[in-house]
Amino acid sequence: MNGIVNESVNANTLFASQEAISTGRYSQRQNSQPDKDYTTIRLPGQVALGENSDAVRPVIIGNAAMLRTTAGYNPPTGEGEADFTVTSLFALSAGGGALIKLSDSFTLSPQVSLSYSHIKNRYDFNNPYSQTYLEIYESELFNWVMDVFTYTPALKLFYKHDLGFGIFNYQIAYSYLLNDTISDDSHLIDVNSSTGLCSNRFDVLIPTDVTAAGASFYVRPMFQWNNISGGAVAGLGLRDLYEVGSDVVAKVLDEDALFSTMTVGASYVTGDSFEGFHLGAGVTF
Repeated sequence: MNGIVNESVNANTLFASQEAISTGRYSQRQNSQPDKDYTTIRLPGQVALGENSDAVRPVIIGNAAMLRTTAGYNPPTGEGEADFTVTSLFALSAGGGALIKLSDSFTLSPQVSLSYSHIKNRYDFNNPYSQTYLEIYESELFNWVMDVFTYTPALKLFYKHDLGFGIFNYQIAYSYLLNDTISDDSHLIDVNSSTGLCSNRFDVLIPTDVTAAGASFYVRPMFQWNNISGGAVAGLGLRDLYEVGSDVVAKVLDEDALFSTMTVGASYVTGDSFEGFHLGAGVTF
């Protein structure tokens, strides 16, 4: 059971910390069980210091996130109602790195961040089987509260190329999440596990010839493939996620403005028995 909790924590911290599966609502079909639902909100931020022409630019990153996971479990005996469980997470993270300009086309960015997550599990014992065999572990394996530190080194490589009608961008990134329990109210749970995420993103930034409110507007269709490894694989029940969508990007014309770009967009995310929608918005300083 401790392994199952480890997998759940890995899955939850992956959802809360990564751009790959961020703000949105997702459902996962379970064999012979009710669907599992994820609802998450992320508020990421990144500030690059220095000038665009600098060979090396320091980067400051931060994130605040909330995640709610709901699931049901039918009794193996078929008697009574399904159990219902909710796992909620609140996370804050901060970190930094650098943008290293290798050439006009390639940029390398090593990064590292540290996250604090407060995770709470609530489990309802709704049938005779769980009331007999599972409820005895209440507050140990069920209905627990936990605080976790997640240390995440990451490496990203960016490539861009002018296609004439737009700018093609490709990004490959690898992140490694190391989770470790700070405190919990269970003597049976000990989270010390890891997860890897490799993402490949393709997009094209296309001008629209629309200028309004002091900004030039672009559309940016995108495709992203994410490969998951480690503890979160069993927690999520999948290895690969695919995302397709588009953004609207507004580049501010006033060089003295607080923001240089503003972005809003939506995408569809799918994987093995998994699907949902991601809505996003962001700014670049």
